[in-house]
Amino acid sequence: MPPTIAFTSSEGMNIIESIVKKRVTKFPNGLRELQKICIPKILNQEDVFAIDATGGGKSALFAIPILIHLEINQNPTLYPTFTTHIREKPVGIVVTPTKGLANDIVAKLMSNFEILVFAYTHDNISAARRASIDLVKEITSCKYQLICVDPEHLREREWYLIANSSNFRQNIIFACAEEGHVIDEWGLGFRLLISVFSMTATMQPGPPLLSVCSTLGFAGSRFHLIRRSNECPNTKIILQTLTSAIGGSEFPQLLPLLNQQRKTIIHVRTIELGYQVFLYLFLNSPDTPNQLRRFRMYDSLASEKYNQKTIELLENDPYCQAAIATKAFSLGIHAQTLVDSVSIGTSDTQDDSKQNGGHAGRDDKVLARQLEKVKKIAEVAAVRNVKIQSTKSPIDPAKVVFLAESLCHVACENIIYANPPLETSHLDCIQAERRIACGLCCVRYHIPDDPRLFPPSVDESILPPRADDLTEEEINEVKQALAGYEEEVWLEERLRGPHCYRPRYSYLPKALSDQLALDLLKIKSIELLTAILTSHSWPFIISQGLSLFILLTSLQARVPTPDYLPGSGSEDEDMDNLLDPPATSSRPALAPAGNQPRAKHRPQQSYAEAESLYARPTGKSYRSKMYRRVLGAPRGYKKSPLKSRNPILFILAGCISILLIVIIISPFIVFHIFCIIPLVNKAS
Repeated sequence: MPPTIAFTSSEGMNIIESIVKKRVTKFPNGLRELQKICIPKILNQEDVFAIDATGGGKSALFAIPILIHLEINQNPTLYPTFTTHIREKPVGIVVTPTKGLANDIVAKLMSNFEILVFAYTHDNISAARRASIDLVKEITSCKYQLICVDPEHLREREWYLIANSSNFRQNIIFACAEEGHVIDEWGLGFRLLISVFSMTATMQPGPPLLSVCSTLGFAGSRFHLIRRSNECPNTKIILQTLTSAIGGSEFPQLLPLLNQQRKTIIHVRTIELGYQVFLYLFLNSPDTPNQLRRFRMYDSLASEKYNQKTIELLENDPYCQAAIATKAFSLGIHAQTLVDSVSIGTSDTQDDSKQNGGHAGRDDKVLARQLEKVKKIAEVAAVRNVKIQSTKSPIDPAKVVFLAESLCHVACENIIYANPPLETSHLDCIQAERRIACGLCCVRYHIPDDPRLFPPSVDESILPPRADDLTEEEINEVKQALAGYEEEVWLEERLRGPHCYRPRYSYLPKALSDQLALDLLKIKSIELLTAILTSHSWPFIISQGLSLFILLTSLQARVPTPDYLPGSGSEDEDMDNLLDPPATSSRPALAPAGNQPRAKHRPQQSYAEAESLYARPTGKSYRSKMYRRVLGAPRGYKKSPLKSRNPILFILAGCISILLIVIIISPFIVFHIFCIIPLVNKAS
């Protein structure tokens, strides 16, 4: 009897390489490094935890073991005997956190490897029942070579029947947990359902890794942890402060980015925020025949067919530029053409941020960007004043470290995930000679933006641009606001010891004030502001830097954009005309808020015009609410009660009141005349 060999031996690995070249035509260069390490161990029925960057080829770990079994079973005379039993109908199970990821795996594997894959999702189950198809029978007969299922369906009665099928158990060659870093969310009951291999792009060392390994039962000599660097060398990480309200309806920071006509994925935390972003981009895009094809939504409420169509359009349609997606997209779903990833708001964990950024730049030949538009908590964390105990919900410690980083974001991520090689991964972008520097390194080393790396679009059918230069009148408005701020700084800082004898003009020098006014719209982050303040040797960066940035951000929000010019059309224009590009690029001056500090826009009507427009019989509470909130009237404003009353009705009401008074007092008068007066006369 010939000796048996293991797939992990050199001879076994050579056989794997030859079968891949024979049956996988889309792998002309053979297996990647991660695949060469993991596939022999999976075929040898060993436990594997694979950690690698997004786009590193982890999905091939599902299909290639199945192809190896099929090839050896169909041609047994061409191959030696292996220590592992070769199945006639090999089956693999992949547990996925979302149905979108399951559908994405099905589409990719059936296209690239030509194996039969089934996504055990609600839509597919319902379709099978309508067609009178017995899924339990089909799965236990090993009709499908790979099955994608979520943890919820694994606990249903049908899967207990499937797991008790001897034919199905005999043909299973592996089970895998995709996106293994979310296993803790599935609960400890998941341990009994899967225990072969797992993979993810984001897995922090220490307690998070130990928790997942404990849940999966990974221990002993047959467990292998394959940790490779999840750094994306062709992606530039940029952290910027969100200048608009996270719950608002305007996101002007997206316009310059989307003007470059690059395929973009915009990550949002809620479906409601996604609709607000979609509506803002739609209303600000030119009125062209391809307007509805330019932006798409991807969320769990949309149908599977719609979400799959969104991915297809991102990959194949040149007119589809951006998708606004929730977490349903971030877990493992990819489009090869995406080059920019934008996250609006601070994510819950650092793993979520890394997953979002990994969707851009899957093609190593292009330069990609990972932009995070973070909220006020990021501003506070950036100056290391955040108090985790004071927040409403617990904050991921790794996320706080990343937000507070002041040297290099790439090096910070490498430290968080212990990315090898440690000799260079902990260095900043310039010292490590990375392909592209992160945003922090560009500021520290004074590296200007190179338009050759991210060239702007010259196409006329782009979103209306937001100018970077203010008009002369707007500059004067900004200087007045800075003068008021200078007085506040002087009143606060002059009482402190180091600044008692400092001359008044040095609290905000004229040269610094002029530069801040000229570059107002170019200051997009607190890092850029810090660089400007440092160049002027401003001594109040630590104590006043954040308040100055908040002031500049509020001034930026008051600068009107070209697409909201007043007087660009008549009052009876149709709503669609708002989508037309403006007739001129000039913008009006900054509009002071006056006595309405909470108002974002000035009222477009006077109270007299509004009174004539809304003169209809409505309740007093509704009218007062309408005047104050819709028209922007101050809370103390009250309409005079006599102006809206008819004089005849007023006189009639007075007569009725007098009559009622007479009726009420007449009994007392009669009693006094006929009873009291005679008694008094008799007594006298």
